[in-house]
Amino acid sequence: MSKKENKIKLSKWLDINVSNSLSSKENLIEIIETIADATIPIRGLLERGISSREIEQRMNFINEIKEGKNIYGELQTHEDKLTHSIILKAIEEADLDCLFVASEEAEPIIGNGNFGITIDPVDGSSNVIVNRTVGTIVGIYDVKGHIVCSFYVLYGIYTNLVLAFNGKVAEFILDTSPYSMTFYHYIYQENKQLPNKEVGGIRCLGGDSSNWSGKSKAYQQALINHDFKDRYSGSFVGDFHAILTYGGVYAYFASPKPKIRIYYEWLPLAFIIKTLEGEFYIIDSSENDEKVKEIEWIEPLTKDNVYTIHSITSGGLLGSKKPVKLYNSS
Repeated sequence: MSKKENKIKLSKWLDINVSNSLSSKENLIEIIETIADATIPIRGLLERGISSREIEQRMNFINEIKEGKNIYGELQTHEDKLTHSIILKAIEEADLDCLFVASEEAEPIIGNGNFGITIDPVDGSSNVIVNRTVGTIVGIYDVKGHIVCSFYVLYGIYTNLVLAFNGKVAEFILDTSPYSMTFYHYIYQENKQLPNKEVGGIRCLGGDSSNWSGKSKAYQQALINHDFKDRYSGSFVGDFHAILTYGGVYAYFASPKPKIRIYYEWLPLAFIIKTLEGEFYIIDSSENDEKVKEIEWIEPLTKDNVYTIHSITSGGLLGSKKPVKLYNSS
């Protein structure tokens, strides 16, 4: 992309890079843009503090949002439920024709469109209270249930969107310039490349280390021996973005039970990693961590089986190919 094109908006980039031969091109672009636009008030919400009810009131949500438990039995904070409502309201108001819309915070909504959507509205929401990075993760699936596009939005010092589609991974930055004459919008920054270092880079290893298997501990030591620095933050999407920048590996070991949801978290981010020629392994359990599975093992996600995805979790690791493959020799 030339320097002249560097400042193009997300909408223009999509128009250029989503092929005209795709019969549902306009539908796909509208889905991406609608969700991307919905992340802008989420960013504002996080900046102003979760206790603020301003956005809730302005968007005229019918029911007051209270803390409770989600479908996993985990405590829902105000930002979990509010951001979920913001995104679903945006999809509803855009009248998007979707195959399904599945969010971590509610049961799936079934439709008859060309694309299914999975949404993790605020990945790492427990980090908000301590002012650490959080993000939104989105997967988009075709009618056969295969993931065809994924992106995440990272809410940090600046807000960026990283999107994988058709063999490319592109990063966009939210333009919040005070001199801008338009509403905030995402503008193209660069195409991403994944560093593939054998030595150096970072390691982000999660799970209760006191319950790690011998193989998991041996893998950690192998990474230390190869000078991979410890940078685990508790935010999957935040650590993932650091790996795209510095190279390395993110892992969450089942200790003793797997935690990360395959369709909401692993698969969308693994799709980005695989597009960048990185690697992704699924680890079923600490008792069977010698045998890993690859992305092809994951079943297609359709409106017929989307109701079951809330309970499908696993351990795993993803990142640059060289450090991930060290797991096999640990």
